[in-house]
Amino acid sequence: MERIVHVCNGDSTADTLSLADLPGDIRVWADALDVGPLLPVSDTEHYRARADFWASRGMPNAAQKLADMDREFDEAASAEELILWFEHDLFDQLALVRLLARLARRQMPTQLTIVSIDRHPEVPNFLGLGQLKPEQLAELWPRRTPLSRDAIDESITAWIAVTAADPRALPFLCKRIKAMPFLAGAIERLLEEYPDPTSGLSRTERQVLAAVARGETNVMEAAHAIDPRYPLTDLVLKYTLETLARCGFVEGSTVTPVGRQALAGAVDRVHECGIDEWRGGVHLSGKGPVWRWSSSERKLIER
Repeated sequence: MERIVHVCNGDSTADTLSLADLPGDIRVWADALDVGPLLPVSDTEHYRARADFWASRGMPNAAQKLADMDREFDEAASAEELILWFEHDLFDQLALVRLLARLARRQMPTQLTIVSIDRHPEVPNFLGLGQLKPEQLAELWPRRTPLSRDAIDESITAWIAVTAADPRALPFLCKRIKAMPFLAGAIERLLEEYPDPTSGLSRTERQVLAAVARGETNVMEAAHAIDPRYPLTDLVLKYTLETLARCGFVEGSTVTPVGRQALAGAVDRVHECGIDEWRGGVHLSGKGPVWRWSSSERKLIER
C-alpha cells in the first residue's frame, strides 16, 4: 500500500487534519525560526544553539524535541508521497525552506507536494491553516501541487542566505524568487524585523508600541489586522512588550513620553537601549553600528 505522510506547521493544524479523513500519517514540524539564531552548522550544533535560545526564553530542554522533529521528518521522506502543509507567513516559510533544504541533502520522496495558501474564501481574516475546519482542509487536499526543482533550489538558496552572518543577499532574493509564491514576501518581512534606520524599532516593536499608544484593548488582534505575513504569537508579544518596557517605552499599559519620541523617530532604540537579537544568522548586538532595514529605500544599511 502506498505510504503517504503529511507534515504540518503545528499541533492545531495536525489535530484538525486528523479529523479530515485523508489517507496517510501526520507529523508536526514547528520550531519558530523567526526568533533566535539560525546558523550554518551541524544538526547537533543547531539543536544546542536553538535549545540555549529557548532556555533563555523560559523553555528548557528543547534540544531533544528539535532532534525528534527532524528525525521524524527524515523518516517521512521515505514515503511515496510527502505533503507539506505550510501557509504564507514568515513562521511557515522559514520552516519550509529549512525542510526543503534538508530534503535536498538527504532522501527525496517519490512525490513531493504542498498545500500553501494565504487566504480562504470562508475565513475573512485568514492567518493560518489552524483556523480551518476538517472539511475545509479536506477540500484543499485535491488542490495540492508538486514542488518543482526550481522551488527546491530557491529554498536551498534562501536557507543559505537566512543562516549567513551577513544579510546582504536577502534583498536580492526578494527580487529573484519566482517558484515559491510566498517566500519573497516572507523574506521581506524578515528584513522588516531589523531595526528601522531612525527609530531603531523593528516593525513588530513599532506596531505593538503604536497599538499600546492608541489604547488598543487587544494588541495582538490589532497587529494581526495590519500584518498578515507575521501573525504575532503570545510568546513574541510577551517578549516584545518586555523589551519595550526595558527600554522605558511602556509602563504597564501606557506609552511613556520617551516611547512616544521613539514612535516619532526622535529617539533611537538601539543607540539608547542597545540590542541583543538574532535575525537568522545575524546577531544584532550592542548600541551600534548594526544592520538596519530601510523599508522606504528597500535596502540594508549599517548604523
